[in-house]
Amino acid sequence: MSGAARLRRVRWVADQGLPGERDVLAGIDLDLETGDRVGLVGRSGSGKTTLATILAGLLEPAAGEVDGSAALVFQEPERSFFEETVLEDVAFGARNAGLEEAEAVERACEALRTVGLDPDRFGPRAPETLSGGEARRAAIAGVLAFEPTLVIFDEPTTGLDAEGIEQFSAVLGALRSRGAGFLLISHEVELIARECERGLVLAGGKIAWDGPADRLAEVLGAEWSGDGAHETAPLARVAEALRTRGWLWEGDPVTPEGLADAWASGVRAES
Repeated sequence: MSGAARLRRVRWVADQGLPGERDVLAGIDLDLETGDRVGLVGRSGSGKTTLATILAGLLEPAAGEVDGSAALVFQEPERSFFEETVLEDVAFGARNAGLEEAEAVERACEALRTVGLDPDRFGPRAPETLSGGEARRAAIAGVLAFEPTLVIFDEPTTGLDAEGIEQFSAVLGALRSRGAGFLLISHEVELIARECERGLVLAGGKIAWDGPADRLAEVLGAEWSGDGAHETAPLARVAEALRTRGWLWEGDPVTPEGLADAWASGVRAES
């Protein structure tokens, strides 16, 4: 399948030019193909949302190349409504992409059905009358209406109950059935293992691990918490102990192999 998005040596700098300047993304290489099912995890502040925004073409990197783009569903997308009715809001993206009004409305109705909202019932309603879960599904429908080949979901299950998570899984199933891919950014490792084939760990400004999604729990260690708190995992503690003894290397090893490679390639700082 043709590539949907590609990043090469992408860098993003926070507080550029200030004393606290730091690389949030420090040379990201990433290929995402149409139809890929990818999950991304990382500590809070590791740059996941920055990476998503660059992939969506909404943010220019400080350096590097970006080819292709993806549709992005932001955290709490239900706050982004601006039309008077749900149907008008969901149809906005398709209409803005150049579709005729009738086709844009048809796309919007189909997208609402995909997320489990009856367009006859919910289409005429004002967005502010929707419940939290309904509003989130309507916001996702607005992205689906222009039929992207790759969709990025940034923490999509935050605040959802079990029914809401089940409905979100149905949305992912609908994307799979039409051949579209998705990048799922989440602290919910079990959700990623269930819905994705490929898992990524963002650490130290780089993709520190890229492998089968069902290995994420093993890679991250038992101290990963689904509420977003990522305590230092056992391997990271070993790596930190080596650093305090003067061993230096680039990156943030998160697997036994990665730690072994880092130790082998590291250099001892002068005392």
